[in-house]
Amino acid sequence: MTDYSTRFGLLPVSDAQIWHCIAPLPGFAELQRFALLHVQEQGPFLWLQSLEEPLIAFLLVAPDHFGLHYPQRPHFAAQETDGTSMVMVILPQKANEALQANALAPLYFLPGTRRFGQWIVEYAEPNPAHVSTAKTPPATLNAPLIHLGLSRQNAVASALAMGAA
Repeated sequence: MTDYSTRFGLLPVSDAQIWHCIAPLPGFAELQRFALLHVQEQGPFLWLQSLEEPLIAFLLVAPDHFGLHYPQRPHFAAQETDGTSMVMVILPQKANEALQANALAPLYFLPGTRRFGQWIVEYAEPNPAHVSTAKTPPATLNAPLIHLGLSRQNAVASALAMGAA
C-alpha cells in the first residue's frame, strides 16, 4: 500500500488498485498509472485519478448513461473478452448546461489485467431507448475501485466545483 497525493487528498492505493494505461490519453501520454475512485453519492460516476500528477482526474461514466453503445473493440483489446467501455464526462461550464460525453473517444478497461486505453471511433452508436438509470458504476470495475467515504465529501465537492475533469 502506497499513499498518493490526489486532488481528493492523500489516498492509500494498493498495487491491485492501480490501472496501467496501454493506449495513452491524447495530451497526457506521459501519464501511465491511474486509480479508479468512486464516491457513493455520485452514483454511476467514477474518477480516473492520475497517480503521477495529483491534479489530473477525469470524470467517467458508462456509455449507456448517455444512450451510447460501442459494438466494436479497440485494437489493443482485439483478443480480450472481458472489457468495459466508459466515456469521459464533459462538465458544464454554465449553470443551465447539461453533462455531455466525449462520445468519439471512449476508454476501454480490461479488469482482468487492470489495463485501459482510449481509442478514437468514427461513430458512436446512439441507443436512446436504452439510456441507463443505473445508480452504481459497472460491476466489472468494482474489484479494483477505491471507495471514497463521507469523510472525503468536502474534498470531492471542492474538486467538482473546480471543474476537475
